[in-house]
Amino acid sequence: MLLLILTVFFCCGLCDSEDGDLGYSLNIGNSIDVFANYGDLSQVMQVLSADYEEESYEPMEPFREKNIRVFENVRSGATPGDTMVDMNIQLCETLEDLLQAYFQNFTIEGTDMPPKAFLGDWMENEIMRAFGIEYDMRPDNCCYVLVKLSKVKTSVKISDLNDARVKGYVQKAIDHLNISDSTEIRRFMKSYGTHYIDSYVTGNCIYQVFKYKRTGYNLLKSYIKYRERRRSNSDSLRFYFSSYFLKQVGDIKIASGNKTVETWARNNLKDSQYLFSRPSLLRLHYNPILASQLDGMLDNGALLSLNLKTLKPLFKDRYKAQKFTEIVENDMRLWEVNT
Repeated sequence: MLLLILTVFFCCGLCDSEDGDLGYSLNIGNSIDVFANYGDLSQVMQVLSADYEEESYEPMEPFREKNIRVFENVRSGATPGDTMVDMNIQLCETLEDLLQAYFQNFTIEGTDMPPKAFLGDWMENEIMRAFGIEYDMRPDNCCYVLVKLSKVKTSVKISDLNDARVKGYVQKAIDHLNISDSTEIRRFMKSYGTHYIDSYVTGNCIYQVFKYKRTGYNLLKSYIKYRERRRSNSDSLRFYFSSYFLKQVGDIKIASGNKTVETWARNNLKDSQYLFSRPSLLRLHYNPILASQLDGMLDNGALLSLNLKTLKPLFKDRYKAQKFTEIVENDMRLWEVNT
């Protein structure tokens, strides 16, 4: 009896939906309730290295969040990915800058802080561990450098919503929605979502964080600016990643959580400087053979980019659309403060 009651409760909001409209994989144009897992979206979207010790690896789906089809005739286009990995180096003054840099390809309409949606419920030591850095409770004046190599498998984006029709059961709910009742709007959001998937990119990325002393960070920053300004071909980048400038070298991580690749990286990307030897992604910059080997190992197990837009297009009535958007954005700001 208890199981029956729970099942009826779960399905009541979607009782009029058609078979196949409810899913847990990436479906362009489908809607999700951002607040259902706000602060911990990284548990239902594969964006960071999994936090476990076992060497075995079970392939993960890049996206496992509940989503529902609210539009018909959504037109979209898919683009195949790159044939090789692409290296990117991001300079980050603070931990907050590091998170913004990592999630720079993730956008959620209504907020300027997507990392909050993915990691807002995490403790700082848990965040540090996901980025391969040891947690230190003592305050310091350190900066971070994020080295990231990405391989895109597929890019999908909505090309046009003009001809898209709202699903019948969703339109029926909209017609009966009292837009002046915020409680009723939030009930609608739980049943039919807050945002729809406008675009996404899947693939994989391998990343490493270097924790810098402030003086070393400033020297690296000046060197990169000089090299870009002069368009110099000389490459002394490795020198600025030496132990003399660094406070800590983070572990190499892979977004899909593939421990086999992480183990390969630890064993094959060791960089020896002076008396020290440690894994470094910079070896891939100087060794095309290793870069080619890694390229063949990167699967399609991670979400590299996601663009979520509010469900404003559902509403033909401009007033209803405005009120719905206001509730969503106000709730976003409240969640940002409280996570």
